[in-house]
Amino acid sequence: MTRGKILLLSVIMCCTIMVSAALADVNLPKPKITGGDGIFNLLQKRASGTRGEFPKGDVSIEDLSTILWAGTGLNRDGKGWTIPLAGGKPPYVKIYAVKRDGVFQYDWKAHSLIEISDKNVMGEITGDGFVKDSSCILVFVTDTADMGSMTNLNAGNSLAFTAAGAISQNIYLAADALGISTRYMVSMKADAVKKELKLKEIDVPICIMPLGKR
Repeated sequence: MTRGKILLLSVIMCCTIMVSAALADVNLPKPKITGGDGIFNLLQKRASGTRGEFPKGDVSIEDLSTILWAGTGLNRDGKGWTIPLAGGKPPYVKIYAVKRDGVFQYDWKAHSLIEISDKNVMGEITGDGFVKDSSCILVFVTDTADMGSMTNLNAGNSLAFTAAGAISQNIYLAADALGISTRYMVSMKADAVKKELKLKEIDVPICIMPLGKR
């Protein structure tokens, strides 16, 4: 091997190591699963954060841990999930957390955040100023890999949209209990979402939910 080829190979290896080192998954702290207001108190207060007065306070990693667990967390000693799912299948909606320090996918099995990118893309995936200025944006996406035997894509997507409704309601209630505002939104830059979240061609972004501490 020539000296030039050896040098080129060394550069490529160094770049690969640097890229790998740049991505850092996050082990989430245990979610809060007791205490807070009762369910009927929370339902009475449940509301979407207003556009003009949406809070910009930082959502802590502890609060984000609880909110993500409320969305698609394992409950009942690991025998089920916090939302109803067709056929007892594992969650077929992926939740991504888009933050100022990067893009992460929630791993409900390990209760951790898998880093997808270390870029701040909040302004890329939405044109709403109050959304991109929020502390975190949750993005729901259909998970074709976990739809398994749901060979009819339209039926699978319908079930995913139904599951997203249950996930969003859980997140509303958990967020309010933690003093966090959120808002269910379908307006987003879908093409940018697919690009920045590195989605499969067949995956469909369903909605977004910005989060801000009051």
